Formats: sequence, C-alpha cells, structure tokens
Amino acid sequence: MSRVVIVATALVLFSATTAALAEPREYSLSERPSQDGRCIGDTGVGDLDRRELACLEQVGALARRAGPGLQLKFRNGLTRIYLNEDDKCQSAEAEGCVKYQLTGYFPEHDLLLVEVGHWEGVAWLLVRAATGRVSEIVSPPHYSPGKRWLVSVASGIGPSGPPNGIDIVPTTSDPSLKEWHYRVPDEDQWLYEFAGWDGNDRVKLSVTSVGTPPESATASVELVNGEWHLATPK
Repeated sequence: MSRVVIVATALVLFSATTAALAEPREYSLSERPSQDGRCIGDTGVGDLDRRELACLEQVGALARRAGPGLQLKFRNGLTRIYLNEDDKCQSAEAEGCVKYQLTGYFPEHDLLLVEVGHWEGVAWLLVRAATGRVSEIVSPPHYSPGKRWLVSVASGIGPSGPPNGIDIVPTTSDPSLKEWHYRVPDEDQWLYEFAGWDGNDRVKLSVTSVGTPPESATASVELVNGEWHLATPK
C-alpha cells in the first residue's frame, strides 16, 4: 500500500505561463541555460520555459497532474504530492504563494526535476525516482562530461530570482560521492555563472563584481580527495 505525503512548502512563483509567451533568453538565469534533462517534445531553450506536459508524457506512471497537485509515485511504492497554493497566489500580497511543475527528467539516472515557483523567485528540486530523495538546487543542472555529476549555478542582485549559489549533485546514489552546496553570503561582492566543465572534476565559473564599474574574473569548483572546493575569484 502506498503512503502519501502532501508537500505545500512555501518555496516561490515565477509564472511559467508568462515565460512561455516571451523570448526564451528573457527567462534564462544565465548565458548558458542547461538543456540537460529537458523532456522529449519540449521546444523551449531557457531555464523557465520548460514544459510540464512534455515531462508528464515522458515519465508515464512516475508522475501525474491532479488539479493543484503534482503527484510523484516512486519506484519503491511511496507517493508524494506537491500541492500548489493557488488561493494564496490570487491574494493581493501573494504571501505563501507556491506552484510546482515537473520540468525535467534524466532517464539515464532516473532523476526528476521539479520547478518550485514563488511570487518573487524560483528554485528547483532534483528528485530520485527510485526513493524520492530530494536535493535542493538553484537552477536546472548541467551534466559533467562523463555524466557522473550535475551542477547548478545561479546569482542575482536583490530578493527576487533563485537563491544565489552553486550545487553539485552526483547522478547516482553511490555513498562515496558527496553532494556539495554553497550559498553565496550576502556580503559577497561577486556574481557567479556556469562557464563549463573542465573534465569531470572541475567546474569553470565566470564571475562579475557587483560594484561600479563591474569587474570580470574567473573562479572554479574543484574535486580534491573526494571533496568539492571553491577556488575564489582571481
């Protein structure tokens, strides 16, 4: 018998309907939006114009939309429902407004990507279809060349948009491979953007200062002895 867990966490609304009507680049978090995990039949190119319907058609019994609820049925028999707070989204303040959409699937590693939209921002959940285990990430992720890792990078100024940070998540459940999550401190003067992978053990970052005039620099995250380390801008 399946156990159902209802999830209605206040995580952020970025209108995917509006995104679908606009230029894709306007709805990208960086100059290099990830195309990894985009569902079959999804013709978008940005971070925020991914289509839930295409994903529901691709994943079959793993997920279904039931009104305000996105229901995920994991391979271990458990079920979880991510519940939209539609009434709160219609209020003047929109406090507590949240909408969930299935916006990606990585079939080779059986990973689901759930977009969590709030009124002033957005975040994502990477969910393992086998168990339901969740990793919180800041943007649709990029595969490493060998598809051993997924990396997400996002930065912005002000309270809107995704969390500022970097996430690196292993694609398998191998306990020897550790997740790494970094949230940029408020006092930090740099905005980070994904610039590519250098092999499977180094993530290249392009960096811009928040000062005037803005300065450009480079940084990286490197895997050393099983641990990821941020090499600060230079």
